Amino acid sequence: MKELKPRDRFIRALRHEKVDRVPRLFRMKREAKEKIARIFGITESETGLGHQPQLELRMGNDAIIYQIGINSEFSHHPIEIGETWVSPFDVSYGKSGLEGRSEEEHKQFMKTQEYWGPAKVVPENFPSAHPISSMEDLKNYTWPDPADPRLLDPIKSLCEEYQDDYFIMVDLSSTLIEAAYAHIVGTQKFFLFTFDQPELINGVLDGLMEYYTELGKNVVDLGVDMIRVGDDVGAQQSMMLSPEMWRELAKPRFEYMFQEYKKKNADLFIKFHSCGDYSPIIPDIIELGADLSGLMQPTGGNKDQKGIKKKYGEDIAFIGGLDVQNLLPRGSVEEVRAGVLNVMKNLGTGGGYVFSPAHYILADVAIQNVWAMYEAVNDYGVYGKYPLD
Repeated sequence: MKELKPRDRFIRALRHEKVDRVPRLFRMKREAKEKIARIFGITESETGLGHQPQLELRMGNDAIIYQIGINSEFSHHPIEIGETWVSPFDVSYGKSGLEGRSEEEHKQFMKTQEYWGPAKVVPENFPSAHPISSMEDLKNYTWPDPADPRLLDPIKSLCEEYQDDYFIMVDLSSTLIEAAYAHIVGTQKFFLFTFDQPELINGVLDGLMEYYTELGKNVVDLGVDMIRVGDDVGAQQSMMLSPEMWRELAKPRFEYMFQEYKKKNADLFIKFHSCGDYSPIIPDIIELGADLSGLMQPTGGNKDQKGIKKKYGEDIAFIGGLDVQNLLPRGSVEEVRAGVLNVMKNLGTGGGYVFSPAHYILADVAIQNVWAMYEAVNDYGVYGKYPLD
């Protein structure tokens, strides 16, 4: 089969049509991206709302993914240790751990951020205060502007510059459940309030639904190919909430959102995301009409990649599957290559698959393992050759 344009390759994979090779989508946090960029001599490697896709495209990405919404506001925002930053959602954020680190300890820490070796985990941004804990808070809460040009103008520019050749995906996760528990309400209060104050939780979720519906519709108007929604509702061995609760709280709201997006563009593709084990709700995701599901973190029920592909592979495409918790940061080069091979066998056979690590590539991944993954995808991700012959 002749080589396809990246955009066509991605679309054909979503439609379970024949492709020349497995499409790919690498994502990485800032510290990892800066390290990897050095391999290719790329100096422009910003992440977040200032995302520059040159490195990802050089690594063979067939799609450009751009994130807006509550997660994008904080996850890549530079926050100094000891500083508090308040997002447009009125959520306060700080930096996890290491607040009491001395200057000498900081120097020792920086020595671990070496190019060739695995780095220690870089402190992450985290929410430190949440804006809604009562009905009065909800009544007085003001949602951000879903037509904010700061969010929409970069997407328009990406489409104008890249859409002839690449598939354009806009990421709106965390959308409902995670946006509520991790940001707006706080995790402990969210799960307590689902029983003690259900009207408050429903009010917050309705507000999120309305915000992301309008934001998503504005994104669809820009002509993007896919909207990515979802929440981290999976833990290591099971879901964080029961499938029945998810079907009550999230599913009808996603159904409404999907319908509104499709009214704008009936040909729009939709991706559903969750970290952890969300295998019990895969049939629901299919029922909602999602075209792509992942990132298939190999935990809990998601470990059965062959079984999931056999059971659902004709109804939805999958993305991800390569372990980033242990294999990628801690495995040998040979183990990383074997991991890519297994994922290709399990999920790539028969098409309908996009290769990706099961989450961002983080700073704790040694550069040789990144390269081993990259080379293995080139070696094992070609249809008509082993293992996809």
